[in-house]
Amino acid sequence: MRPKYQLLAFFLLFSVSMNGLTRAQRLNYTVDLHETAKHYVHVTLRPTGAGASTASFQMPVWAPGAYSVTHYGLYVHGITAMDEKGKALSIKRINDDRWEIAGAQHLAEISYDILDSHKDTTSLYFGMANMDSAFFFANATCLFGYLNDHKGWPATVHYSKPEAWHLATALDPAPSKLPEQAGEFRHIDFVAKDYDELVDAPIMAGPQFQTRTFDEGTAKYDVVLVSSRPFPMDSLAEYTKQIVRAETEFFHDTPFKHYTFLIYAPTVFNLPSGAQGALEHANSSDYLLVNLPWNSFKSFGLSILSHEFFHLWNVKRIHSSLLGPFDYTERVKTTSLWLAEGITDYYAHTLLTRAKIVPTWNFYDDIRNWLNAMLYAKGAREYSLEQLSIMESAFDLEYAELFYTKGPLVGLLLDIEIRTQTQNKKSLDDVMLALNKEAKQGKTFKDADLIGHISKLSGTDLSDFYSHYIAGTDSLPLETYLTKMGLRKTVVDTANGAKLHQSTRIGINSATGNLTLADVGSSGALAKAGLQAGDDLVTINGEKLSLENLDKLTSPGDAKSVKLGILRGGKPMDVTIDLDAARESSPKEEAHAYEPNPDATPMQRAIREAILEKL
Repeated sequence: MRPKYQLLAFFLLFSVSMNGLTRAQRLNYTVDLHETAKHYVHVTLRPTGAGASTASFQMPVWAPGAYSVTHYGLYVHGITAMDEKGKALSIKRINDDRWEIAGAQHLAEISYDILDSHKDTTSLYFGMANMDSAFFFANATCLFGYLNDHKGWPATVHYSKPEAWHLATALDPAPSKLPEQAGEFRHIDFVAKDYDELVDAPIMAGPQFQTRTFDEGTAKYDVVLVSSRPFPMDSLAEYTKQIVRAETEFFHDTPFKHYTFLIYAPTVFNLPSGAQGALEHANSSDYLLVNLPWNSFKSFGLSILSHEFFHLWNVKRIHSSLLGPFDYTERVKTTSLWLAEGITDYYAHTLLTRAKIVPTWNFYDDIRNWLNAMLYAKGAREYSLEQLSIMESAFDLEYAELFYTKGPLVGLLLDIEIRTQTQNKKSLDDVMLALNKEAKQGKTFKDADLIGHISKLSGTDLSDFYSHYIAGTDSLPLETYLTKMGLRKTVVDTANGAKLHQSTRIGINSATGNLTLADVGSSGALAKAGLQAGDDLVTINGEKLSLENLDKLTSPGDAKSVKLGILRGGKPMDVTIDLDAARESSPKEEAHAYEPNPDATPMQRAIREAILEKL
């Protein structure tokens, strides 16, 4: 979502005349991270070339990518202003996010504290700031305001941090006296060409970074992860590299030279938010993902990584005219988030399949999971995808999740519709590549023109599809479309395993390090065996139980029983769980799944193969 710049803004510095002197206009920030244990940081802004009789200081109302109205100014405390002689200037709060400074001809410094905001429910975790004794994360909109409504001024940022801490951000480092340390995340001085670039680069800092670096194509990639326990970084880097390769090959394009993945991966017990996820940026992305054993992490983590990386093209480049140049003072009212989020998630999953990063049956499971989640989602029948786009700035998590359930289903149907109308000669792929080509030339689209433009690019008539399933709330004719893709519905019996973890939540006991039952529920095999909330789960069949082998408990396969060693009130106990009895008592259920139809026509098979096999 980069704005289009006027010619003058491309120059690193430009000058104004002030009292007969020429001074470069620049915003110079210092961020002090030494008090994060007290859940705040101190920010100092020293502008140059900003003199005016009255100056304004503006914090963002919202953050690109997060969309929701947050009012970052509410977390600014103790703001002061001084002139060049150290004299306090009068500063007055105008609204939640704006201040005016009188007598600012010789304004030298604005100083303020930023408070921890990660528990604010007006946005998701990765759009806010988290400050603790051994960890700091901030979406940069939390930290930095701009002066006199000018967002084109270049900026520098200096971070003052504990000596042992590392720091990672996607901004270019300022010239360093120790360039050999560039790969050690020790830089503390950075530059940005303008305010948009400054606040599009999140920051993560702390004493314990787990990192990997790799090259792919023409770019360098850093993977930076913070967690209280080791993470399989080699596997993460290898799969991330495969995702990068798949998506850059899809677009035949790499719009950066350096990209950074910033991942906060706490254990289940220490999750600061109930919602995992991530936020995209121009040459980085930041994530909140739970630290689970690799096989469990892959089941959700790869699609999230794939989704955010795809955003480099679809939304950071391809976007509505309402999403750039950015106005940080007004809520965004765009109807096109179905393209930005729903279509992105569709490709996040299909490209994983096409690149053979995950098996094809994963995508069939994705269809089923999207459908099941959509059927029970709040607002799925009441609101169209366009209406949900407008509602996003008010931020209701349940409504927002529809973009990641109904959205990718609509993406799949739209792709099939284009392929069917053109006998598989055109596809949604062609549309996305054409939109990206236009976006590289600085073109955006108007919301009202979007579906017509997609029709033109694909040589189809999509007006009925649009009115029913994007602008309208008609039920999605999924079975009809999947038939055109050469798939059929099948029925599976879900009662083939004991319901060990129904209503069960497992955390980590911070005192002992053992897995512990936070909630055992009232049914399921664990509850029936007499296990209680607060029990530490120490062993399973004599083997130490941990996150690495938790699947032996949650997915026991055909085992007839398991023997758990537990601690209850510090006392060891053994509990045997009869899995056969649990299976017998489990209600018989049926669920629908999807599989290739052996009777599919050649065209139907060709459409399925093109969607899932041709990168």
